[in-house]
Amino acid sequence: MNKNQNIAEKLKLTPPNFGVYLMKNSNGKIIYIGKAKNLKRRISSYFTKKNFDQPKTEILVANITNFEYIVTRTELDALILEANLIKKYRPKYNIALKDSEKYPYIEIDVKSNFPRAIITRNIAQNGAKYFGPYTKSSSIRHTLHILQKIFRLRTCNKKIPKTNSSYEKPCLNFQIHKCDAPCIGKIDFDEYKKKIEQVILFLKGQTNLVIEILQEEMEKAAGENLFEKAAEFRDQIRKIKSISTRQIVSKISKENLDIIGISQDENLCCSVVMKIREGKLIKREHYFLDNTFKEKIPKILSQFLAQYYSHQEDIPQKILLQKLPRNNEIISEWLYVKIFIPQKGDKKKLLEMAKQNASLLVEEKKLSYLKSSHKTVFAVKELKDKLRLSKLPRKIVAFDVSNLQGNEAVASMVFFDNGKPKKSQYRRFKIKTVEGINDYLMLEEAMTRYLSHLDEEQTEIPDLIIVDGGKGQLTFAEKALEKYSYKIELFSIAKKLEQIFSVSQKEPIIIPKTSYALKLLQQIRNEAHRFAIKYHKNLRDKKTKFSKLDKISGIGEARKNELLKHFKSVKNIANAKISELISISGINKKLARKILDFLNKNGQ
Repeated sequence: MNKNQNIAEKLKLTPPNFGVYLMKNSNGKIIYIGKAKNLKRRISSYFTKKNFDQPKTEILVANITNFEYIVTRTELDALILEANLIKKYRPKYNIALKDSEKYPYIEIDVKSNFPRAIITRNIAQNGAKYFGPYTKSSSIRHTLHILQKIFRLRTCNKKIPKTNSSYEKPCLNFQIHKCDAPCIGKIDFDEYKKKIEQVILFLKGQTNLVIEILQEEMEKAAGENLFEKAAEFRDQIRKIKSISTRQIVSKISKENLDIIGISQDENLCCSVVMKIREGKLIKREHYFLDNTFKEKIPKILSQFLAQYYSHQEDIPQKILLQKLPRNNEIISEWLYVKIFIPQKGDKKKLLEMAKQNASLLVEEKKLSYLKSSHKTVFAVKELKDKLRLSKLPRKIVAFDVSNLQGNEAVASMVFFDNGKPKKSQYRRFKIKTVEGINDYLMLEEAMTRYLSHLDEEQTEIPDLIIVDGGKGQLTFAEKALEKYSYKIELFSIAKKLEQIFSVSQKEPIIIPKTSYALKLLQQIRNEAHRFAIKYHKNLRDKKTKFSKLDKISGIGEARKNELLKHFKSVKNIANAKISELISISGINKKLARKILDFLNKNGQ
């Protein structure tokens, strides 16, 4: 049965019910998810309609080889299910929050005895409460820091029973007043539960209500002569008030609103959410959306609202938008909110602010795309001007030397082609002719060895050589270059002041710190340094691992492994007693004495 026959047969059995449909490609992968009041009619429209509003839809239909559907009781159930499935499968052709699975949330597992507030990126249907998403990791860490400072929630993962805790002593957080130590019964289950309720209100932005609750608790504690407890409540109130005064206050009187502005430019679309709680602007988040090219704002808003609020605990009474979304009534019923377009006053001004923020973010994203696609080429062009080179330095190599008190001295060379690393041309050198510490001679040796192989078939000739260092390094690099007839430009870059030294002039070249050319040079220099350090470390590790026990006759691979497994290090073996060594299989008293004599004579 071919594709069309299979779809036609399934359509005959498709019911005219509310539901969600899942379109699949030839590999069985879900490529689009939609909802419908009438599944049969909606799915049929994909295969009977000839002229679609969107080229994207034509491409989608061309890739559909099968479909599935899930019948729901109501259109609202279909809307919720659609949002959850889009989040789960992220189909190729759906409007979706860009990289939404990467956004972190604060999770509070209210079903556990003494819940923690933790960061998670996995939303589960487990009864826990989720707050977010947070588009900046610094923002979520700051929020958790505030929670710990004010409410002193536990951060450990101990399993604590409701009563009769078996733990003997608390962790350091209790000692530094960052935890109330439920693990040793310093706070009981009911009291901790009250704190969690206050934390949830705080995360919802209802700070005034939290202050009222704490005020009552403080007065109650003072009335019962529990002055230390009353002082704790007082300190909590002060901290919350201090945070509240730093929030931007709008002219809207004590309302809870979400204001959502959308900006769209070709294939870029950004949504900005401004959260007003109790008349204060407490948070501004932004989200880029996929698959919005030539889509209408009402459809984008419908998809965004469904996905954004599907796991939200903090849903306000009102949502302000620039256009009403598709399925406005169903979304309002689901979220139990009033959705409207403000026509005048402060609310309209705030909506314009959200739209302007979204527009600026779209422009910023466009600019970043432009820079990322051209900045390396631009930096190479700028480098030609700044260093007054005769041609574009498309192929740049950089050298760096690494040694520890003259031991295991190495040099590295990295290769950049049009401003990007080309690792197939990287080289590394174990210094062979230089004794002691002499970075100059080591650099000269490495460059000489490299230049001697430039005529080989697989080696590309550079336009520019950069060495890490000042005038001294440049002088010895020039000596190496003079041994050959290659016309390659040569410069050095000194770390301290980022000065560029040239063979042809005495004074250093100063390139502005904001220059793409300097940033490219720094990137190349740092990459050479990284590559050298890595090689040097590998050689040191190899020497440490194999140079001690391997030199003792009678110690083979098996005995060596047994010794290291038992004593963990060569140092521990050297400090062991003979009686300890002979406990290892294959080690007799004579061999044990030989091991100790060798290690103590030759160092550990």
